Amino acid sequence: MTRLRIGATFLSAALLALGLPLVQANAHHGFSGAYDATAPLYIEGRVQNVILSYPHVEMTVEVAETAEIPADLPDIENLGIDDVPGIITVVEPGSYELQIAGTEFVSLLDGRIAQGDRIALVALRNCLPPHEYRSRWIRLASGDVVSNSGPTQAEVQGCEGE
Repeated sequence: MTRLRIGATFLSAALLALGLPLVQANAHHGFSGAYDATAPLYIEGRVQNVILSYPHVEMTVEVAETAEIPADLPDIENLGIDDVPGIITVVEPGSYELQIAGTEFVSLLDGRIAQGDRIALVALRNCLPPHEYRSRWIRLASGDVVSNSGPTQAEVQGCEGE
């Protein structure tokens, strides 16, 4: 074998050995998802549980009744979605499992969010199974808004085949 072929074989074996964990992490963090930026969702309810750990915050929010979208959504333009206030829809009552996109939210929310808090989020739904929800905009129980700018996951313009 030539030196180049041996090097390529070694590199391929190393990538294969490392590839499975990298693929799992990639899928876990939403980079392989397809979050529908044409249908942002307004979720307002009580935090049932929240996990503040890296790489991102995870929480369950129970929506008891259909909310109304407030006229004022501070910093909503940070989402980078055209006409976002005009296209947000309210979710139906139910339980919503969410990931909060962006590692900075772990420290930004520490000590500011807890089980039982009434919060509001604007989230995108993943077009791909298991259809999880991700948010980058949260209004906390205190009324403070925490958000980050630009997409932190793969965003698409509508879910094909749905």
